[in-house]
Amino acid sequence: MLLGIAFLLIWLFALTRFPRVMLPATGVIVIIALLLAAAAGIWQWRHERQVDELQISISHVPETCDFGKPLQVSIHNTSDRITRHIRWQLMAVQPGYNTNLLDIGVTANTYELGLTLQPGERWQTCYVVPRLRSGYRAADLHYHAEQVRVQFQR
Repeated sequence: MLLGIAFLLIWLFALTRFPRVMLPATGVIVIIALLLAAAAGIWQWRHERQVDELQISISHVPETCDFGKPLQVSIHNTSDRITRHIRWQLMAVQPGYNTNLLDIGVTANTYELGLTLQPGERWQTCYVVPRLRSGYRAADLHYHAEQVRVQFQR
């Protein structure tokens, strides 16, 4: 913070003292900064589009899963790239609401899949339902993944 204020003061002093040199230099620096920001924005947008092609469905189906693990997670890689590492946070909400009803406490109920998924490949497993806030039943809630992070292989 202090270094940024010092640079700003030096730049203001140089701008008032040497305007013929500093105005073009400032313009070049601004253009470079805008190009870097645009490149970072485009890269993030493309990555988010690829993450959106990864379909994660989570449902409470005790009849198809093993006893004690009624939460079925299915991941389908519909992108054209190989995924190496998938990470997400589980959310449990009442239909029509958006409040997370998981009693997460210190942990954030983050799940990870360290397997590689080829394009078009599906993966499925069952998990234990995390502790819920009091007064709610696991079967009455809707589950979905939030804050999905994926590493794509080139």
